Amino acid sequence: MGIKRYIATADNTITNAFQSDLQTRGTGSNMGAADVLEAFYIYGQVSLGTASYGNTAEKSRILVQFDINKINEDRTSGLIPASGNVSWYFNMYNAPHTFTLPKDFKMIVKVASGSWQEGYGLDMNNYTNQTYQGTGSNWIYKGASGDGYSTWLTEGGDFAESDLSPAYTSSFVDGTEDLSIDISNIVEDWLTGGNSAISNGQVNVGANSANTDDLTFKLVDSQGTVVVFRFDKDVTTAGEVIGTSGLGSVAAITDKIIESINNVSQLRITAADRDDLGTNFFGLTMDDIGLAGNKLGGPGDFEDSGSLDSGTQWITANTGEFVSGTGIPNYGLGVFMSSSFETGSHSYYTKKFFARSSEYFFLRPNLEARWDSSTKDDAGKFMLSSSILTVSDNANTLYLYNYVNGELKDIGNLHGTTTSVRIFSGSLDNTQPTGSALKLPVGPDVATDGNTKAIGGPVDVGIYTASVAFNSSSIDTIFPVWLGRDGTTQIHTGSAITVNTHNMHNYNPVLNYVTSIDNLKVAYSRDEEARFRLFVRAKDWDPNNYTVVQSEPVSEIVEDAYFSLYRTVDDYEVIPYGTGSAISPQATASAGSYTRLSYDISGNYFDLDMSLLQSGYEYGLKFAYYSNGSYREQKEVFKFKVEE
Repeated sequence: MGIKRYIATADNTITNAFQSDLQTRGTGSNMGAADVLEAFYIYGQVSLGTASYGNTAEKSRILVQFDINKINEDRTSGLIPASGNVSWYFNMYNAPHTFTLPKDFKMIVKVASGSWQEGYGLDMNNYTNQTYQGTGSNWIYKGASGDGYSTWLTEGGDFAESDLSPAYTSSFVDGTEDLSIDISNIVEDWLTGGNSAISNGQVNVGANSANTDDLTFKLVDSQGTVVVFRFDKDVTTAGEVIGTSGLGSVAAITDKIIESINNVSQLRITAADRDDLGTNFFGLTMDDIGLAGNKLGGPGDFEDSGSLDSGTQWITANTGEFVSGTGIPNYGLGVFMSSSFETGSHSYYTKKFFARSSEYFFLRPNLEARWDSSTKDDAGKFMLSSSILTVSDNANTLYLYNYVNGELKDIGNLHGTTTSVRIFSGSLDNTQPTGSALKLPVGPDVATDGNTKAIGGPVDVGIYTASVAFNSSSIDTIFPVWLGRDGTTQIHTGSAITVNTHNMHNYNPVLNYVTSIDNLKVAYSRDEEARFRLFVRAKDWDPNNYTVVQSEPVSEIVEDAYFSLYRTVDDYEVIPYGTGSAISPQATASAGSYTRLSYDISGNYFDLDMSLLQSGYEYGLKFAYYSNGSYREQKEVFKFKVEE
């Protein structure tokens, strides 16, 4: 199973809507402890009676944050695949209510570019839980900071939008839809940037460790003041101020010191004296930033001057945009009506989602990691090559698993390297390999015809694989022998593998199966990672006496099998079929098949992380098999309980 969920660690609703008196705005209200989150746009509810104000608009926005450090820990420990092998979905779930529900609108998800506090407010009707000097963010303030309160650069929150941290939109037709968006780019940049906040004038600008190009970027404050900096490709510890808006020459500010940290991965502006440049620059006071000297003027035209490198990278201070390549600080997300629906003369009131404090376990905002964790070990369906099959269909993929005390671990001398396998025929009694390594045809991991070695490599921690075709029709049993890093030393001899022959049909067979789970338990605890093993047979299977007497029944292997899971008390679908057939444009194909079953010589299986499930309930497992161009859901349902 390739799915893991992380519940939000902070969320809040902020608003500039009017209180019940329709005269005072609730900009100081906090709703961080409420069990729902709310976004809306209201036009024309209140008129201040003057031409300058006219009809006033009211807005409500959502803030959500996740523990990126925890996700980083899970990736380091191998629980989450590396970047590029996993998709990240941001999920929020519709909260039914009795108020007006908007239709045919869009919502936007943006990266928050400044830190904020959740708070303890509850009142979502009259906005009476004020936080001017308390704890928590609101429409004006991000949260308490020292002896005072830190304001947003822009009322309503500071949010970024760039190539690194793009905005994502989600459409709502009838208004009751959940929100589910693939934000993999954002999450991976969070994971790169970590939780480290920008402080003491530090701005992530991207490592220039290759020293192949000059690194140029600009800072723009909320008043449009521009400062442009360049790091020379041959200098890793210092940068040069190449221009500023409002100053006659570069020489006028050459006394400014720009220090690169960690091989030009951060920028620090440091100057001994401090000036009245303004009250705020990139959300930092001048005492923090230390940029002294002259008060800078209005915006320049550096983008049009042609004086900068074509590879110029821009950072905009007031919106919190960051240069790609180094990640971004994790300040969470903002969720609100997209721009065309947060302006104008049409109201969109009101869209609500369940918050992290909701009593509904499965409806709390979450980040969901999805990936294809299945392994397809062909030891149980090893096929003799056939002229009517493609090169890909003739390939047999074999796996080597290195378990140490029940845990997969890398083989010391194979970590991050290639490995290889040789194929041997069996002895007379087929209990061990014998003779010389068999010659193999050209295939996925066999470089030349007649080679005796297939060269593969690691696919995950402690798991290695290699693919071979096999054309020795006189041999019905083979043994894989795995070799070490040197390609010679034998490190493991696999079990006997039966060689099967491809069968043709003069009709299109309808494959009907009977499925059971051999190791199903009545109940599981939430701290378990349970492995379910399926036993699958053809529905009309009729074994002969020899089969019954001579051997234990062997499970059929279904190459494309998927599971889903629901809560039996209300049929709530906890994990839908993740077949890869409905992947978003941002997702990878492999990530889409996140409920695909693995198989090995013993048949199909999958692992289920029970921490995904709420204790005290019964759940049902269903399976769907793909064959002949369609998915066929199996009739069997397998039920179990989850206990604390």
